[in-house]
Amino acid sequence: MPSRTAVFHFFAIRAQWLVWLSALGAVMAPLSRVLPTHPLPWLQWLAELAAHWQWAYATVGAATALLWVLLALMLRRRSAWLVLPALVMAGSLLWQPATLPAASATIAANARVLAVGTANLNLATTDFTPLRQWLASADAPDVVFLQEFTELAQRALADDPALAARYPHRLAVPQPDPFGLAILSRHPLADAQVLQPGTDLDTLRLRATLAWNGQPVHLSALHPMPPISSAFAQARDQALQDEARHLAQAGGLGVMAGDLNTTPWARGLWGAEQAEMRRAGPAVPTWPNAWGSLSVLPLDHVLASPGWQLVDAHTGPDLGSDHRPMVVRLVAQ
Repeated sequence: MPSRTAVFHFFAIRAQWLVWLSALGAVMAPLSRVLPTHPLPWLQWLAELAAHWQWAYATVGAATALLWVLLALMLRRRSAWLVLPALVMAGSLLWQPATLPAASATIAANARVLAVGTANLNLATTDFTPLRQWLASADAPDVVFLQEFTELAQRALADDPALAARYPHRLAVPQPDPFGLAILSRHPLADAQVLQPGTDLDTLRLRATLAWNGQPVHLSALHPMPPISSAFAQARDQALQDEARHLAQAGGLGVMAGDLNTTPWARGLWGAEQAEMRRAGPAVPTWPNAWGSLSVLPLDHVLASPGWQLVDAHTGPDLGSDHRPMVVRLVAQ
């Protein structure tokens, strides 16, 4: 039978390996942002796929680092060099694109607030009762961006007269595939545009102008393809940059939202930041919606122009989808 010291040594070695492997996964985030997409696009794509899982690396790394320290104490060995992988994991997790500045309590109390929500409904959903209940609740957003919007979803909302009265202004393009989109609004919408895909790598986009508080708010709704290949990942990033530039050129207040199929650690949201769009709120995990509350990846985002300040951000209720809704409340500066 092995001695207690041998057992401690066995687990200490494996804890060290897990810590370093977690650090290696974490460093893929900054690496994926500096790797060129040419001439080896697959290399940058693979690094990005690994970069998305920063929550997992941080969780596993923290747990195994603690185990490593405890075992080192029992074995009376030093663990000072644990600082290096710990710094790598923490730095990669926290190194994200800029967010909107927080509104002061005085501003939030005295200004009109625009509540914006985004929700991926899931193509397979047939029961939209949770969606209708959410939109009828006191916590329902003023503007709602919906993805994977189908004819069935459109009928479910159209058959509810209370919701029709609450959200009288709509731009909806239902589709039988996962890329139907809709914008529901309590405030008037103008200048509606439906941008059909230009190539097989692109997806539908919607644009409109919201009349809110006596000023226009330019809206962009999109749901790019997931990064199942390097070509789709590049098309997603290009779509995010295009919509961010469109809102920047429109001037004034702007909001873009949707299931963007990317996380704050990948290249896409950094490109939107270069076009002066800011994330509204922290990296809140929204997918997968496991057991109604547990999620890992922040895939659903609201981005806003610098003219906004953030009051708060949180996930919405369980709608029976594999995504949780994301809701933010904004005030104009």
